[in-house]
Amino acid sequence: MTKSILRACAVAALSVASHAALAQADTAAVDRNAELVVGWGEPVDTLNPATTGARDVGPLDVNMFDTLVWLTPDLKITPHLAKSWTLSDDGKTYTFELRDDVTFHDGTPFDAAAVVANIDYITDKDTQSNIGLNLLGPCKSAKATGQYTVEITCAQPYAPLLAQMGEPYLGIQSPAAIKKWGKDLGLHPTGTGPFEFVSYTPNQSVVVKRNEKYQWGPAAVGHAGPPDIAKITFQIVPNAQARVAQFQSGQSQIMQETPGIFWKALSPQTSRYTSLSVPITGMGIFAPINASKWPTDDVAVRRAIMYAVDREGVIKLAEAGVYPVNNTPLVKEVFGHDPSLEDMYPFDPDKAAETLKAAGWTKPGEFWEKDGKQLTLKLTAISTVSHYPLIAQAIQGYLRKAGMNAEVEQLATPAWLAANIHGDMSLTPLQYIAVDPDALHLWFLPDQYFNWSHYTNPELTDLINKGQQETDPDKRAKIYSDAQRIIMEQAVMMPIRENIDLVMMSNKLTGVTYSGGGFEYFGAASLAK
Repeated sequence: MTKSILRACAVAALSVASHAALAQADTAAVDRNAELVVGWGEPVDTLNPATTGARDVGPLDVNMFDTLVWLTPDLKITPHLAKSWTLSDDGKTYTFELRDDVTFHDGTPFDAAAVVANIDYITDKDTQSNIGLNLLGPCKSAKATGQYTVEITCAQPYAPLLAQMGEPYLGIQSPAAIKKWGKDLGLHPTGTGPFEFVSYTPNQSVVVKRNEKYQWGPAAVGHAGPPDIAKITFQIVPNAQARVAQFQSGQSQIMQETPGIFWKALSPQTSRYTSLSVPITGMGIFAPINASKWPTDDVAVRRAIMYAVDREGVIKLAEAGVYPVNNTPLVKEVFGHDPSLEDMYPFDPDKAAETLKAAGWTKPGEFWEKDGKQLTLKLTAISTVSHYPLIAQAIQGYLRKAGMNAEVEQLATPAWLAANIHGDMSLTPLQYIAVDPDALHLWFLPDQYFNWSHYTNPELTDLINKGQQETDPDKRAKIYSDAQRIIMEQAVMMPIRENIDLVMMSNKLTGVTYSGGGFEYFGAASLAK
């Protein structure tokens, strides 16, 4: 027996998208030979969806790979490569009925065996899958029960699976390509998506072309058949000013990760440009606070940090004030977000001081002290992402005003990761993308790679484990509300702001949208002649 699957995510309208950006162009005015240049903000680690760990690779992959389900911008789960699905009564087996008219870019037919090959590839320890393996959770067994019917079985009930199957990190790859290219698969991405891979030049560009055979796009997007755009060059331009100059000169028609100050300057120029704010769902921009190392092993210090930092002020100082503040572990678009937690730590320097005094800290001079040691904090920031050092420096300013001797250390990626993993920091700003509240398990369960707060709590662990298995939406929401309350009461993460990709476009470009989670999609885009 089966029962209809329960939606894993709340449907919450995302109103930030520009109507002009989402509108379809007049068919008669569309240039079917158009070649689009996109100013892309971040380098690529790999184009292999199973092994990438980068947010900015997700939008590249969503245009080359299809997923079993499609997530709309408001996180509604809709059909894609899977026409329908059911969940067994014990909550452990998902059965997908697949489309029978799909082929990979290399001509390999898509079927249940291809899905099985992908699950086997992701779960193979030699693959060293990154986000993809985490998204599968305990659901690591797949079996073809017919040519176009596949079962994915979980070791225990796992409510987040269906929504997470819509993330591009679980994009379905050609089994023939997996076998042929092996560890070089990331240099030969082969999916079923609206665009086919052409070339990748490290630190310079990714080029894709229209998949002329594409007839199976997600119905939710509202575009039938192959894309209108013939070719896309994602020009990798990490320097923000260079990316803006490229766009303003007309060398690119769309710019990703528009810096806040330029977003403010360019947005009013409606005769030349249109804008699209892409909400990146999950945990927003936040900072794990290290609960295992002095002085932030003292909960009073962690709470004082929360009171001492004006998040709105940080955003104004670091990013021209263009982003909304976020005050909760999960952003508002994600199921389980609890608005009652938003006012738990208002900006209150006096409260920060009271909290420290009550815990035995004294302030004989400029900085707080306890047991003969000065309250010194180490803020690490990854140097390759320009806004993180700016955020860290803005936070540093507020902490120093509150009597905490905060120091900022900018680190290259390997050193930054090592510092976070080994707890050699007090806090560090970063992001995490997710479409389900189960994202919390990666950050707060024992022995998880991303437990960079180095905090464990049996009650919190129990709640997160229950949340993974609960399918009743009301009960699940209560579980995650309780979990987030513990996280906030213990002050083991500082929410900072909503995570939004500010996209600026030529007014000739229309139909750009994004899949749920915040991944720009060009399969329905058009460029006017």
